[in-house]
Amino acid sequence: MTFRISTVLAAALAATLAAPAFAGPTVTVKVVGIQTVQGSMMIALYDEKNWSGPSVARAKVAVEGNTITVTLPAPAPGRYGIKMYQDVNGNGEMDTNLVGFPTEPVGFSNDAPIHFGPPAFADAAFDVGANGATQTITVK
Repeated sequence: MTFRISTVLAAALAATLAAPAFAGPTVTVKVVGIQTVQGSMMIALYDEKNWSGPSVARAKVAVEGNTITVTLPAPAPGRYGIKMYQDVNGNGEMDTNLVGFPTEPVGFSNDAPIHFGPPAFADAAFDVGANGATQTITVK
């Protein structure tokens, strides 16, 4: 019985290790226009339902140059949007002024403009197909 359990456990572990971490489409995000080479870039992928809620994927990347490239997993082909900000001071949050306007660099997919708050999902939305997608975002 012990041999059988350890054999099954070993087979399950081998299958887990051999399986790819993620098999769905990916979104490659290139962030350009970084002025301050400091802190981390916080990048998050959203679906329309959660545009104002939790992201479907996210990454934190150290800012070591004027551009950053990161790949995020998308749950499935579909329509998504990206929100990102540069955490220059490393406090783990996007700093804002008294009226709530960001004081750290921010950006959105499609380089959607900021007016009196984040852009609408429709302005930032892009399609992710089975082969993934690429977005270039200029920080503002």
